[in-house]
Amino acid sequence: MSDPIDTFIQDFTYIGEGTSIQGSLTFKGDTKVAGKLKGEVRVHGEVAFSVEPTGKIEGTIYCHNLFIYGEINGDIHSQGTVTLFPSAKLDGQLEAANLVIHPGSIVNIDGKTESHVSDDQHA
Repeated sequence: MSDPIDTFIQDFTYIGEGTSIQGSLTFKGDTKVAGKLKGEVRVHGEVAFSVEPTGKIEGTIYCHNLFIYGEINGDIHSQGTVTLFPSAKLDGQLEAANLVIHPGSIVNIDGKTESHVSDDQHA
């Protein structure tokens, strides 16, 4: 029998492929999504939030740094850098301090970048 995970020191989240979650979701620590999320997503702290190649999010995202390999349909509010990789698909509105788009990404956004994103709703 394997040892249980010590939940007191857990500071990351992984949503596996085949998992589907809907609602108002809040994460702490580095977060990777390989499944599907629908709703409002908040990632607290200056941590990495990654949508893996099999990951799909529909809704509004509040985070610091966002790495997109999968698909997002919705609004993004990032206090850090949003990076789109060649497998990324993004459709929606984007507000971020910085934006990096790698060749091959599919992007359809109304967006703006600025040195500080001001919104009381940020993580």
